[in-house]
Amino acid sequence: MPDAQWYERMYAGRDARLLPLEPGHRFFLKDAGFLPHGNLLDVGCGTGNFLLAARDAGFSVNGIELDISAARFAKHKCGLPNILPLTLAEFASQFPEEKFDVITFFEVLEHQASPGQFLSDAKACLCPGGYMALSVPNRERWRVGMDPLDYPPNHFLRWDGKSLKKVLAFHGFDVLSVREGTASISYAAQMINILLRTGMSRSLAPDLPPVFREAMQNPDKLPSSSPQPSFSLRLRAVQALGRLKAMACLPIACLSMPIIRLRGYKDSYLYCLARRRD
Repeated sequence: MPDAQWYERMYAGRDARLLPLEPGHRFFLKDAGFLPHGNLLDVGCGTGNFLLAARDAGFSVNGIELDISAARFAKHKCGLPNILPLTLAEFASQFPEEKFDVITFFEVLEHQASPGQFLSDAKACLCPGGYMALSVPNRERWRVGMDPLDYPPNHFLRWDGKSLKKVLAFHGFDVLSVREGTASISYAAQMINILLRTGMSRSLAPDLPPVFREAMQNPDKLPSSSPQPSFSLRLRAVQALGRLKAMACLPIACLSMPIIRLRGYKDSYLYCLARRRD
């Protein structure tokens, strides 16, 4: 399992602004009317965008987040005082009397090297009959190539609806609903952009610094934490071309949507709502 420093590098810059809600967050908020509006714990709360929405929906919100800079943003910039820089195991150990009506963790379970222990810790933090909501990347999503994020040390697990139901039932949860996202225009544009990769950027600018997400499995290629020198005009031009290419994929995605919908392509979000059985 990566440490807090690794996650800070992996998601560097996300504390610069409040990110929009993800599909898993929106699925949960649609279910919120059927849930007890008591204490909620969000595991891996990031910068607090979901916690703000959950608080507006009537929950008393708490969060834990390994990335210290993200936790600081949630606490001081978003006005969320109950944020701790702990893992779920550390929280369960340090606060054994704390019990919650709802526990959420979006895009977190796939990062766990010991998923059984993680789910046991989540269950230990729930009140009897409490609810658990989560999202994971859908292994049945539309993909056009290898994604380095889908391998350790980032993702240890790949889930579909069937495997998620079986594991949660084994750990004492009744699954109430499982929902899959359909491929959106933005997701289709990402796939088309990947499909049209040519390697031209590296050939035009071989000194282009490696992206952490692409080099994370090879520490020797990772950029140092020291300040990088200013980019040359060639580097800036290559990056501008990359942005233009990504923008050009949007109208292609729009034109392709009837075929994408007809084929039933799914996006990366798989959402599940479950309830503690005992």
